[in-house]
Amino acid sequence: MSDQDSSAGQEVESGAAAAAFVAKEVTRLWKEWSEKNRRANILIAGKTGVGKSTLINTVFRENLAKTGNGRPVTQKIEEISKAGVPITILDTKGLELADFEVIRNDIISEIEARRGENAETYVHVAWLCISEGSARIEDAEIELAIALKAIGIKVMIIVTKVSRFKDNSFEKVVREQFSGITADVVLTRALSEDVYDDDDRITGHLEVRGIDQLLDLTNTYLPESQRHAFANATSLKHKKALELKRGEAKSVITFFSGAAATVGATPIPFSDAIALVPMQIGMIIKISQVYGMNVSREAALPVLASLTGISGTSMLGRTIVSGLLKMIPGAGSFVGGAISATTAATLTSALGNLYASTLSEISERGEELQLTSALNALKRKIKPQ
Repeated sequence: MSDQDSSAGQEVESGAAAAAFVAKEVTRLWKEWSEKNRRANILIAGKTGVGKSTLINTVFRENLAKTGNGRPVTQKIEEISKAGVPITILDTKGLELADFEVIRNDIISEIEARRGENAETYVHVAWLCISEGSARIEDAEIELAIALKAIGIKVMIIVTKVSRFKDNSFEKVVREQFSGITADVVLTRALSEDVYDDDDRITGHLEVRGIDQLLDLTNTYLPESQRHAFANATSLKHKKALELKRGEAKSVITFFSGAAATVGATPIPFSDAIALVPMQIGMIIKISQVYGMNVSREAALPVLASLTGISGTSMLGRTIVSGLLKMIPGAGSFVGGAISATTAATLTSALGNLYASTLSEISERGEELQLTSALNALKRKIKPQ
């Protein structure tokens, strides 16, 4: 065997070992993150025709009520979920007065049954939807709110199909009737619509409204461990959704920067920058997910390889570090030096913030988020020239 063949063989073995190391570390970090950030589950109740499905499709991405899998869990409750969207909606099939006692008992029994060992199934908040057009509040709706509060569920009254938001007389009635029972009242209009005069001529247009407040308050009432999933599931059509995603991206960056600092506690030779790659891979994927992209762990290494345009795993770490160091004031060229805990955390944080800002910029332009185009945009920002 020639020296050249021997060298090539060693490089392949080294590359395979590096890839195995990265895969193992990504899996470990993924598990640690997942234990702290769990699926969110929301109960949505209301009479037939109040617009629950429309509200779900407006608030959450991928038209969840339309495209998600509906699974009956009781005679009166359907569970809506979709792969890649970390939220489950428990949708009551109409809060009808004739069957109210059955429906209420179904709801309470289902919530209590979910309080077992699997925290992924807990119900975290309830939206009780009442249409403004009904112009009345049923005793059954108040009774359900009281029953939910009694078992520790935060209940929000969502007034749907609202035509007037300022000085809304029905809102005053709702707040009075549910005073001391519910966490909050939110006025919403989940669909935009034209306004017509008596001759069927368009005289105005009503935009979607109230969703930002709904997102903000729901996020407040959710347990902290469910807020990441909620932000992930929300639709980027709404200003507040983007704000929530930015906030959760910062949490992701903090977590993985901390992991990088731990690795750098024993200074890493620049030539061994591969040690930072698992943190960067995990972080990139988690930020992608919170912005609504479906990216799996299995796609991790190719993701960052495409980002730098190279294939060697060890070179991958050095290339990212080289690019980021040039962007950090005072860091200069680091070739031949060692990466400390502080520098490791700073490098990882810089990468995360650049990527999150890239996704925000694309979203604000109204463009669809695509992993390839997002990574190419990031590549232009960090790849050394």
